[in-house]
Amino acid sequence: MRILVTGGDGLLAHQLKKMGSNGFVFFFPGHAEFDLTDPGLMAQRLGEWDPQIVINTAAYNLVDRCEIEREHSWAVNAAGPETLAQLCAPKKIKLIHFSTDYVFDGVKKTPYGEADPPNPLNHYAAGKLAGERAVLRISPHNLVLRTSWVFDWHPTQAKTFVHTIIKAARESRALKAATDQVSVPTFATDLAQWTLDLLRQDAGGLIHAVNDEGISRCDWTRVVLAEAVQAGLISTAPPVEPVLGAFFNSAMRRPDYTVMSNENLSRRLGHPLGSWHAGLRKMLAQMR
Repeated sequence: MRILVTGGDGLLAHQLKKMGSNGFVFFFPGHAEFDLTDPGLMAQRLGEWDPQIVINTAAYNLVDRCEIEREHSWAVNAAGPETLAQLCAPKKIKLIHFSTDYVFDGVKKTPYGEADPPNPLNHYAAGKLAGERAVLRISPHNLVLRTSWVFDWHPTQAKTFVHTIIKAARESRALKAATDQVSVPTFATDLAQWTLDLLRQDAGGLIHAVNDEGISRCDWTRVVLAEAVQAGLISTAPPVEPVLGAFFNSAMRRPDYTVMSNENLSRRLGHPLGSWHAGLRKMLAQMR
């Protein structure tokens, strides 16, 4: 089975690459080779590589900048997946696409299920919602996985929240983190494995794909620091000042609670999905 993975230089693509062939033939084009804003290039590449599956990991996820660079973020997160789905459909190519917990407004204070109505609060989330809806409208055989707070080790990229916190601790910078932003950290290695497992099941539709256990951004920061000390990456864990999200004066309105239930995915795969704690320890061991 031939699988084209867009965003081939990114975090999730790297984890898929590490898993080896497993009977699959992968193509991992980077942005220049497969640009979601260039329909002609996408059509050309699909014709050249003739994949049976496309896994779209590409996205514009600098969420604050999406409020400013609205045209570009919409082109990548909404129009791009729609065009890709339109190109895949006549060729009977299954498209697996990733979306975000940010499609929810945070009003509900218990975990969101797939049937809960989305209500995006910002441009990034609106674009991601438009993209996922287009992918499923064009073919119900396609699969959309909503996930959140993805982290993992990467040989050349150090952009995750975990990297940011450890770098700040090493530089003895004051740390502040929001108590009113709650979601689920998700280990990219786990997410990659779930994706391949669902692919083997030929799953379609909308599925929430996150690890167990929601946590606030503030408590997540403290856990990262404590584990980094245990891993020998920093000598001591600096204090973390709890603040409200409004303290950061972001241009983007963020939902305060976007924990998603993974019960549907766990049932489909036939096993618990596990805590992000184990993934964090694995990542920190690789960083060491």
